[in-house]
Amino acid sequence: MASLSTVFRSKLFVSGFAFLVLAMVLSAVSITYTQSHSYSSSGTLGPGQHVLGNTTFEKSYSITNRTLVIKSENASLGVLYGTNYTQYNLTGRLILHPTDSPTIKVYRGNVTYTYNVTGISYPYSNLSLVALVFAVVGTVFAWVGFERAFRR
Repeated sequence: MASLSTVFRSKLFVSGFAFLVLAMVLSAVSITYTQSHSYSSSGTLGPGQHVLGNTTFEKSYSITNRTLVIKSENASLGVLYGTNYTQYNLTGRLILHPTDSPTIKVYRGNVTYTYNVTGISYPYSNLSLVALVFAVVGTVFAWVGFERAFRR
């Protein structure tokens, strides 16, 4: 029966182990993110349908937070985001955390809004695919090297 030192003398096992270590390093690098980025818009909306947000920004980053603050003295409006639609008769302030870019339909009155979006980017996320390939190759190499070491 082979000992552990015999296994580590196998070049195939050592190269497989090296591939596995490199895969772990690459996967750790791939989940690092850069600083937070934010987008903000505000204004006054009259009667009609208004789509809020910046689709370019929201597709470029992984969104971590959305906050919509709506204020009015006396307005009737509906807010749609995702599949959620809710109507409000608003006198005062309303704070929402939509899961998607909101659409506001003002039926009566005027509303002021502030829409803030925060996101982060993962610039090295493509390295995760390379890490996957290295992990598979390393596993195969290490397994074959381990098996050959025990055959001797």
